[in-house]
Amino acid sequence: MTLTEHVDVVVVGGGAGGIAAAVGAARSGARVRLIEQYPFLGGAATNSSVLAFCGFFDQTHETVVAGVGGEVLDRLRARGVYAEKVMGWTGNRIVLLDAEATKIVCDEIVADAGVETRLHTTLVGATRHDGAITGIEVAHKGGTDRITADTFIDASGDGALLALSGSAARTVDLPDRQTNTLACRFGGVAEDADLSTDGMRAAVAAYVAETGTDMPRDHGIAVRLPVTGDVMALLVDEHFDTLDSAQISAAEASARAQTWHYLDAMRKGMAGWQQAYLVTTGPQIGIRESRRLVGKTMITTDDVLHARKRPTESIGRCGWPIEDHAGPGVTRYEEIEGGRWYDVPYDAIRCSDTDNVWGVGRLTSSDDQAFASVRVMGTAFATGHAAGIAAAQSSSGRPHDLPAIRRTLLEQGAIV
Repeated sequence: MTLTEHVDVVVVGGGAGGIAAAVGAARSGARVRLIEQYPFLGGAATNSSVLAFCGFFDQTHETVVAGVGGEVLDRLRARGVYAEKVMGWTGNRIVLLDAEATKIVCDEIVADAGVETRLHTTLVGATRHDGAITGIEVAHKGGTDRITADTFIDASGDGALLALSGSAARTVDLPDRQTNTLACRFGGVAEDADLSTDGMRAAVAAYVAETGTDMPRDHGIAVRLPVTGDVMALLVDEHFDTLDSAQISAAEASARAQTWHYLDAMRKGMAGWQQAYLVTTGPQIGIRESRRLVGKTMITTDDVLHARKRPTESIGRCGWPIEDHAGPGVTRYEEIEGGRWYDVPYDAIRCSDTDNVWGVGRLTSSDDQAFASVRVMGTAFATGHAAGIAAAQSSSGRPHDLPAIRRTLLEQGAIV
């Protein structure tokens, strides 16, 4: 069965960028359809168990993202599950998450805005005419639907809508793509357990010497989560083509197998881990990079490092440093000048050759090193919120009126 419907704005992807886009558009008066292939919203926070929002603060700890993203944090606070942590030598201030609270908060914020959400729904096709996207096709258990709309937002992370519609996108060459990480959660870790880098390095070294197991990383991030007290660990890296299903399948299996080795190593070699057990992996490996929007402009490495300000062009701020996961176990940081923030220009989320589609989150138009900063979830809320307002205004006959977009962002509580 194929149904055809028309809405004002279609948003593909229900992660941070997609949620903010859908809410921003709906609050601007548009009829919005949000498409998500998983049975829940939240993006990498929930579908990859990356239970930390990065990018809400710069390295001086000033808040740089508010608006819809800020409201998500407020709803977490209201449920008593808000927790922050400043990470070691980097000084990065992050928000730690509870998976189930994050899911329900995402459900509530889009429902309260009047967004029409369709979970268990996968984008499978798109049509284009005279330089604009005219419609999409989605598949679900009941069949397929065709949805036409005035405007579209790709918040899929992998640029699925851009690719299917033939809109301007760049596929990053595999050697230059960032490594992907399988997040895992461990229970049964004692309250006073060793979570240190030095402890991990010693435990992994002893395990490798004993077993001969190849373990690409000898340490990673381990933080205790709110509510459950579980430990989230980012230890397992895989470098593969995230657009190739055969490589994805092999990498997922390899990563899960690695997780058990790391658990065994920590049980044997770290204080407080003797009763630890694996709660969950993923569900999917955390993917950092595949396609990227070719925008009207591109955020550059110099823009990031020198904290470039664009007072009339900005639709949001990013205060996250360059965090380049260049290979398994290899992370390179470069700080923004003064530990501050730079402006994200509107034209970095506008498609260069398709006037009625925006790319947000990790699709934001950027060079390779700038991408390692702008890709984080806090900034995705900011870019998504702006795109949602822009798409709603365009659908009502006011295309790309940047002063109006900025005014509405401010009215909706965002920082520009």
